[in-house]
Amino acid sequence: MTTTHDANTSLPTYDPVTLEVIRMRLDSIVEEMGIAMIRSSGSPVITEAGDFNTALFTPDGRIYSYSDYVQFHIGSGGVAVRNLVATIGDEQLQPGDAFICNDPHTSGSSHPPDTTVISPVFYKGQLIAWAQSQAHLVDVGGMTPGGFAPAALDCYSEAVRIPPGVKVFEAGTPVESTKRLLLNNVRVPVLYWNDVRSLVASNNTGIQRMLEAIDEFGLDTFHEYSELSFQLSEQVMRERIAKLPDGRWEAEEWTEHNGHDNDLYRVHCVMTKSGDQVTFDFTDSSDQTGGFVNCSYGALLGSVASAIVPILGWNVPFNEGVVAAFEVKTRRGSIVDPVPPAPISNGHLTTGARVSRVVTKLLNESCRLSEDEVIRNRTQGVWADSWTGGISSGNTDDGNYTVLFNMDGGAVGAGAQPESDGLDCAGMMTQVNNMLPDVEMNEMLYPVHYLWKRLSLPSGGHGRTRGGLGAEFAWTLRGAEEVVQTVFSPTAQVPADGFGGGLPGGGSGHEIWRGTNANSLIDEGVVPTETNLVSDERQLLDINHTGLTVHQSDVFVQWCAGGGGYGDPLLRSAATVAQDVRDRYITADAAHDVYGVGLDTDGNVDATATTELRSQMRAARIGTTPTRSVRDDLISGPVSPTRNGSFWECPSCAGNLGSADSWRDGCHARTSVAAESMEALGVRIRHRNNEIGTVHLEELYCPDCGTQLDARIKVEGITLSKIGTEQ
Repeated sequence: MTTTHDANTSLPTYDPVTLEVIRMRLDSIVEEMGIAMIRSSGSPVITEAGDFNTALFTPDGRIYSYSDYVQFHIGSGGVAVRNLVATIGDEQLQPGDAFICNDPHTSGSSHPPDTTVISPVFYKGQLIAWAQSQAHLVDVGGMTPGGFAPAALDCYSEAVRIPPGVKVFEAGTPVESTKRLLLNNVRVPVLYWNDVRSLVASNNTGIQRMLEAIDEFGLDTFHEYSELSFQLSEQVMRERIAKLPDGRWEAEEWTEHNGHDNDLYRVHCVMTKSGDQVTFDFTDSSDQTGGFVNCSYGALLGSVASAIVPILGWNVPFNEGVVAAFEVKTRRGSIVDPVPPAPISNGHLTTGARVSRVVTKLLNESCRLSEDEVIRNRTQGVWADSWTGGISSGNTDDGNYTVLFNMDGGAVGAGAQPESDGLDCAGMMTQVNNMLPDVEMNEMLYPVHYLWKRLSLPSGGHGRTRGGLGAEFAWTLRGAEEVVQTVFSPTAQVPADGFGGGLPGGGSGHEIWRGTNANSLIDEGVVPTETNLVSDERQLLDINHTGLTVHQSDVFVQWCAGGGGYGDPLLRSAATVAQDVRDRYITADAAHDVYGVGLDTDGNVDATATTELRSQMRAARIGTTPTRSVRDDLISGPVSPTRNGSFWECPSCAGNLGSADSWRDGCHARTSVAAESMEALGVRIRHRNNEIGTVHLEELYCPDCGTQLDARIKVEGITLSKIGTEQ
């Protein structure tokens, strides 16, 4: 993902109108491919949630254009095309051919359900491009319905593995032997084959529209301006990278529970920036593990790009030029670049999501030191980046077999921004254009009845601007006696960091309320709520769990993680806090205990009580009365310490934070068990109990004014020898 670059090389003379028309034509083609897939698929994962991508590639596998449905696939799509080219070599191709693949180890898929179909594009007998479509298919065989296999010990148990080079259509006609093999290995063959056909239809749409464009502009002009578009995108990305200070930063994140053991697995990255080049080195990440959290190389590349693009390439036309501006290094056999037989069916939503989080943290540290104000304002709270999964399978009362992969799991919160709260239910950074299914659609297609679906108040990270809230919901069975349930909640114990004093977000999780009166209430015309629901037991599920039975009398409950906050919560406008309480984004207790805002009996701000309360809270943080006052205009603006001559200066009071290499060395520090501290603030994360690896919250305060300048999650008590599970 790197190219040589000569900053002194001038671009050729070109017509900007033609350049933009061709670029936009390619973008519109991949968007229309997505529309074709939606209209021809029968799966709500595609039609309702948009869990797919479409793209066009050069004959050698560079990205012409990419639709923005699922950013994960930026990496996996390119790997799939390049590996297909390497596999088939000089094999004879013809219009109407289509190749299918899904194996993360050999074709780059994020996980086996993400199935790719690639079709050659010919113009006057010449191969000029590849059309690529990829979507999450509801079932791909293996030991667990839905393709997620927490109990798997190797990749052979997870799904039917399709390597590059398997032809599924030839000259426009299905390859019957391939079709028979695939349908013999999946649980819902009719739905599966219809979705494969929808991927082919998507590619056919792209091929037709691309050939029309080339007829209009001419092949030479198309090639010339496409290459120019690559150059321009790379140039803009490199110009922005050059505005970051040169240096070396490192950070880590932790993948939780591999499906077998409640261990923590390290995702470590060193970011090195020099001139207009940036490198991300994941070499020191944990060894691959025997559980399903290993992240394929394709998903790794997509996860890195998914963080870089919104932070540095927020308005850059996306093509190969964007990813050419950075390099990714790994170690084969690690959790971010595994080799067979490593299981991999949930690696993108666990370890891959941690990759996006760690890259965000690294770019935050670099951007905050930039001399460019625009780049400095690209800092943010870390996104929850956690797909909270629930898959239900079984027979309905009508005798039909059903598999519900509930796409509500993407309803996680975004990180807070410098001037605005994070988006609620924003999705993962790698899947920002996923959609949540309508309650009515899920109830129509599957034997479930929702009791509630709402924002989860204990999920958002507090701060001057708040992290986005995740969702929580509950359903009971209507139309089936029982289903078998698989769950995974990747951000349960190690939540997303805030930035600049903003607090971490909350975690995710599941419960089954056993033996409830839910259906009796429904039959009586009473809406079940947490108040009137009675249950025999509330069973907190493991972070990863499979083979659970949900009965008709049970209620399944899920909550999704929230994003990290931005800036000290005591800097949030008191009037805004009061409005948050009225709007039910936070509780009155949080207003008092976290934001230091006193409210009168009508819910309005008590200015005197607020001033006194915030003064007391700042003094309590540093154990003494502050010697400097916080500026009055800090409801917006910088939250990062800056150099003032030889010393670091607090952004809140201009106090001296010392002259060490890091301003953190001059702060007053407090460390606590994260789950306990966050629970006291009304934020829910899971205790690790007596497991190896304590999750701590480290809070750093200005010793002069008591402003919270940083709040970081740190994992302690794990040595390198205890990281990961060697195979």
